[in-house]
Amino acid sequence: MAMAEKGSLDGLRAFLCPSGIAKVLILGLIVRFAIAPWTYCPYDTYPFYSASVDMLGGLGMYGHAVFSYPPGFGFVMYPFMYLLSLFMDPSLFGVFVPEMIEVSAATSLINPFITAPAFNLALKLPLIIGDVLVASMLFLLVSQWKGEKAGRTAYALWFLNPLVIWISSVVGQFDVLAVLCTLLAVYFFIHDRYALAGLSVGAGALLKMYPAYLGVLFATYLLLSIGVRWKDRLRSTARMAAGLAISAIPAVPLLFTTPEMVDFVLRRAGADSFGGINLWFFTPITGNVMELAAGGSGAASFFQTPMFIMLVGIALTVAVSIALARSGRPLREGIITGSLLVLVIALLFRSVTNPQHLLWVIPFMIIFSLSVTKLRAPLFMLTASGLLASLTLRSFAVFFYPMAAYTPLTSVGQLNSIVNTYFSGGPLVPSILFVLSCLLGVLAMLSTLLIGSEIPARWIRERMWGARE
Repeated sequence: MAMAEKGSLDGLRAFLCPSGIAKVLILGLIVRFAIAPWTYCPYDTYPFYSASVDMLGGLGMYGHAVFSYPPGFGFVMYPFMYLLSLFMDPSLFGVFVPEMIEVSAATSLINPFITAPAFNLALKLPLIIGDVLVASMLFLLVSQWKGEKAGRTAYALWFLNPLVIWISSVVGQFDVLAVLCTLLAVYFFIHDRYALAGLSVGAGALLKMYPAYLGVLFATYLLLSIGVRWKDRLRSTARMAAGLAISAIPAVPLLFTTPEMVDFVLRRAGADSFGGINLWFFTPITGNVMELAAGGSGAASFFQTPMFIMLVGIALTVAVSIALARSGRPLREGIITGSLLVLVIALLFRSVTNPQHLLWVIPFMIIFSLSVTKLRAPLFMLTASGLLASLTLRSFAVFFYPMAAYTPLTSVGQLNSIVNTYFSGGPLVPSILFVLSCLLGVLAMLSTLLIGSEIPARWIRERMWGARE
């Protein structure tokens, strides 16, 4: 028994910190823990604060209808907030700051509320853990495919990526946890563990809805794969569906205790705004792109909605999935290639794509950049785009209000002055800078589509010519 436990601990240690990775892990953790308590996103953090105090007060994460995400992150966040509440009164988790009201009204993207450093650290701790686990999964996937040297490179490219650090340890958005689920889903799928793959996709969808796109890819692969009997295809699909069903169990009680949950979550999907790092990046300057389109009938207006854009993305996802499933490619290459292409499509065909959403594709770009060198430039471009978009939307100063409120290094007034100066000439210059940063990301993703789609196309051509010969 003792030997088995020792072996399990050694295996866990090797997974979390593979050989030759210790310096990268330590450096990445130092940076993250140094900045996590003293930074936050003045717009995105308040819903997490509200959900935390609501859950601790027995109201549930949707108690005051401020938290509008799927329930997955509420489940993850609660244990950390409960532990924090044992040492700190929840009334001290944050403070309303009247001094920020004016700048909040001027930008419309700043909430005049500053969360405490202890709260920020508790919020970001599961995200930092997620960063480590994603890096470890990348090492595992890549080392099994390309060798341990490539695996260590993939680990470092993720864990030291500045956008990854920024999103998890400064902004405090939890996309990394959904990213972890997608990598687990891919790993289980290529190892024929279809129930666990379905479970991972479902768990990811409880955090962010986008892993459902991989569910489409996986189901298409199972149903249309060449050389597999229909009986086996249906059995594998059923196993994946069972995993998906099991993953939904934690959310079922909320449907009875908080039936409004679905409305809270879907109101995000029902937003009619457009822009960000997608094909509608220019809307901050031109206005809502749908207002520029002519129309008036109900049918015409439907083609101008986020729902229609999403349906186009789903249709493209199905088309890509069918092409890859019927290409005869080896499973590993087909699924990883498909995951990259499908998730880029998911980003491009969203009504709003924010910097944190770019984390969805970065792991798969890292994997392919190790063998397809042309993909390295889009990887760096996408990283730069996310950072610049995050900084130019509101200015860098807004992320450091916790430092101003809880340390003597700066003051709320000084940060207000920086933000006001940034917007002093009106919204045009910030909008132009934001659009340019988004354009960089769109070019990176379009390049990724061209490079990535060339891989299966080349494979098909080689097989066709080989068959003719």
